[in-house]
Amino acid sequence: MLRGAAAFAVLFAVLLVSGRALAWQEAHQAGDDVVVSVDTAGTAQVQHLLKWHVVRGPLKYVDIAPVDAVAAVEPDVVVTAADGRSLLAHAARRDDRTVRLTLDQPRSLMRGDFTFDLRLRENLVAAHALTRDGATWRLTWSPPVAQDGFDAVHTTFDLAAAPDAPEPILADTGALDDAAVAKVTRLPGRDRLELVRPHVGRGEAPLWTVRVDPKALASIPDPRGPAALEAAAPPEPDRVRETSLAVGLGALALLFGLVVRRKASAFAAACAARGATARAIVPLPDGMRALLAGIALSAGVGLEVAGRATLGAACVALAAIAAAQRAPARTAKARGPGKWLAIRPEEAFAPGPSTWTADAFAVLAAAVAVGGLALLARRFDPMAPWLVLLDASALVPLLLTGRASQLPPDAARAPAPWLAHVFRALRRVPELRVSPWSRVPLDAHAPDELRLLVLPRASMPGVLGIELGLAWSSTPAGWTGAPEVLARVLDGSPAAARLARELPSVRAVPGRRPDEKVLRLLPRRPTRAATVALSRSLAGALTDRREAAPARAWTASERRSPRPAPPAAAAAAA
Repeated sequence: MLRGAAAFAVLFAVLLVSGRALAWQEAHQAGDDVVVSVDTAGTAQVQHLLKWHVVRGPLKYVDIAPVDAVAAVEPDVVVTAADGRSLLAHAARRDDRTVRLTLDQPRSLMRGDFTFDLRLRENLVAAHALTRDGATWRLTWSPPVAQDGFDAVHTTFDLAAAPDAPEPILADTGALDDAAVAKVTRLPGRDRLELVRPHVGRGEAPLWTVRVDPKALASIPDPRGPAALEAAAPPEPDRVRETSLAVGLGALALLFGLVVRRKASAFAAACAARGATARAIVPLPDGMRALLAGIALSAGVGLEVAGRATLGAACVALAAIAAAQRAPARTAKARGPGKWLAIRPEEAFAPGPSTWTADAFAVLAAAVAVGGLALLARRFDPMAPWLVLLDASALVPLLLTGRASQLPPDAARAPAPWLAHVFRALRRVPELRVSPWSRVPLDAHAPDELRLLVLPRASMPGVLGIELGLAWSSTPAGWTGAPEVLARVLDGSPAAARLARELPSVRAVPGRRPDEKVLRLLPRRPTRAATVALSRSLAGALTDRREAAPARAWTASERRSPRPAPPAAAAAAA
């Protein structure tokens, strides 16, 4: 027992002891001494002595940021170890603000202190680090951000000798910065100003502002001179370009507004012909909505030309919303009296006029116009074609909304393609008689609704007919039709009794005649096959199964044909 307990304790202790993390790496920045040597033309040679303490290597690279985008980076970097060894690294830009120092032999930096000698060349005047401050010059300088906190940050400015030595000042007031730890060394031909920041925290960088005598920058032209004033004068604006742009934007606003107004008027007329009211996403009158769409699109294009792409895209989106149409509103109205007539199939299912060709031509013309503008805009700016495609999104509502598919359906023409397939399927059943069934108002000559009339060839007494049609309902995008089957029988007839026995859950409603009852049935699925199956089942239930007496004596126990399947197996109650 003692040996087992001791073994278990040793095993438990081994499991608690963590192993050595072989992939562990740790390095910290320990300093950054900067020497900025400025010649009389304002060009600076910058030397960074970056000190790093490696706790556990290897140290593969070091990122320095921010570095001015106009600064030229010397690719060769000398790395000096604490024991005097010299290693090599290479400097290259990762982006406009970051320089990466990559070690040639990372395994050589496993542990210890190392100094990276990074050298840059920068035109301080072009970088706006040297600016005129009255009768003197002002030099503003900041080293890269410290990745870790460290003490005693040295920054040395080396300039040409001048009567007045360089001195640190406050950036806000221009007064002498008495709190700065500064040391001025005046050498033959050179003046050196050494500034010390006692401590720099992580993510910080000391910002220095130095007043420089103009004699130390004698090769820089005086901006107060006539030549400098002439060079600094703003260029004369291109009035022709500005006028052309204004005229173009105005024409774009007018053209797009007219197109939106024309589209709204045509859609409102089509809706009125179907007894509906046109609606738009923006609840404004058509004239104001067209004005808003034109101005928004023109403003969006103008902002994109001015470099405000995000705000311009928002204006283009507003123009698209203002141009979009909603599904029209329709109020149900009672129909007047009419007659139901059987018509010929070729007349009932004749194809109506199609707008597909006109719609395809409009889409093709819009695509060609947008493509041409994109290719033309590419000559002025590489990003311009993408902006043209973005602005073309304002045309999408004109092509996809306010279409005939959003109009209330024509009950005489809309169900024809669907009913044609059902008609062909039912006509192949020999026990059924099928014909198109059309309603014609008494005060008109054109039909206003189309259905199918289905009758068994041997109908039970009281069967008036089985009608198939589509019931239309509105959706946020348009209209959709669901199939329905109406069984019409005389009240109190054998057909009515048969349906009441087979479909006890379906409630009968009054029909067209006082003695007529109607049962509304829905297929299990809103498909043609389910509708055909329901119609056949219902017709089978209403078929008269009595047979004529044969010439010979009847010997069977029944004089009726076999009983069909009840229609409830293929239908759902309304």
